[in-house]
Amino acid sequence: MHNIMKIGIDILGVDEPGRIINFVNSYKDDEVELYVYGLEENLNQIIKTENIVKNVCTEEVLMSDDAARVHRKKKDASMIRMLADLNNDVIDVAISGGSTGAFMASSLFMLGRIEGISKPGLASLLPTRSEHKFLLTDLGANVEAKPDDLVNYAKLGQLYMKYIYNIETPSVALLNVGVEESKGNKVYKEAHKLLKEDIANFKGNIEAREILEHKYDIVIADGFAGNILLKSIEGVASSLGKMIKGIFLENIITKISALLVKSGISKFKKKFDYSEYGGAFLLGIKKPSIKIHGSADENALYYAVQQAKQIHKTKLYGIMIETMEKGETN
Repeated sequence: MHNIMKIGIDILGVDEPGRIINFVNSYKDDEVELYVYGLEENLNQIIKTENIVKNVCTEEVLMSDDAARVHRKKKDASMIRMLADLNNDVIDVAISGGSTGAFMASSLFMLGRIEGISKPGLASLLPTRSEHKFLLTDLGANVEAKPDDLVNYAKLGQLYMKYIYNIETPSVALLNVGVEESKGNKVYKEAHKLLKEDIANFKGNIEAREILEHKYDIVIADGFAGNILLKSIEGVASSLGKMIKGIFLENIITKISALLVKSGISKFKKKFDYSEYGGAFLLGIKKPSIKIHGSADENALYYAVQQAKQIHKTKLYGIMIETMEKGETN
């Protein structure tokens, strides 16, 4: 088969491996070969076709494993075998729903950093009130970041939005406690200064309350603030959905009203469904690895594979390496 993308999927480490097995068994795409990694008992449930390559492993990365050492301690774990194949160009992109810490650390140690990157960041697309999405990074890879790290997140983020979404010069904002340049701690004040100097279309600070208004294409933060923001958005969306449902179930009149606005409620749920946005990916690593949610279902995996296809087709990570080595900016 010619020009076939080889996408690795780790069956283990998720809440329900059966969902991944169901996805693999139902996925049909002439452009893709799925390289599936798991225990023999998992792989026996997969119907072998010419587009599926089974990789039998004897170990599993557990949440209790030491994230920094698991790549050396469990070399036959599904996650580690998959990342080794990614490093050796057996596959083009790796997808896992296992331990985030282990996946990030193992990707860092096994795949290596792009030149000039000291701390890779975790990035993901998030919904806004409009039809547009924005890229948020860092989501928690590094709870402490230096000003230079935040500038690098902006550079890499702009490349992602440019080549995946065709935005020529994506706008960038820095998550902060106020919009004024003087706001924030020492790191954020220095980062603001550097972003202003180095990043085309840097728009200044943005407060968390404006984050879903789609004012900017990329929002930069350290992993501490970014992770809190991400989980706050997820939590508020979930609670809001439950509150709306509760209101409409109060009595017969509200139940009838619910029927009239059913399509609107469905659109709201779809907009804030994380499974529709693919996975989080590491910015600053030499090869693309995508982290999906541990509770990911078939829908989430489908969008993660589509994301992997886009990243591979655009040769995005090669562009990132070349751009950072040349020291270019947008």
